[in-house]
Amino acid sequence: ELGGEQRQLVVFGNQTRGLHVLFTDATSGVTTYGGVRRLDLSRPAADGTVVLDFNRAVNLPCAFTDYATCPVAPAENRLPLAVEAGEQDPRKEHTA
Repeated sequence: ELGGEQRQLVVFGNQTRGLHVLFTDATSGVTTYGGVRRLDLSRPAADGTVVLDFNRAVNLPCAFTDYATCPVAPAENRLPLAVEAGEQDPRKEHTA
């Protein structure tokens, strides 16, 4: 549940190599990188639930250089609300 609404996100990876979500949100291009951020996930609990800790959202290499390419977040992972957690845009000046 996110913003009072049930959501289903596309998850990448596998149990052996790890799972992650690629996402954008209302902060993308404002205070966070305009492309995509990555959130690594813990293994699902016995009941299948996974806690998403957006404080651990990180930038991919394309946030740091024009010479890297990054994937695009699938439509299901383009969140309409602001996730004001995790890494910010390294190319923008931020004030505390």
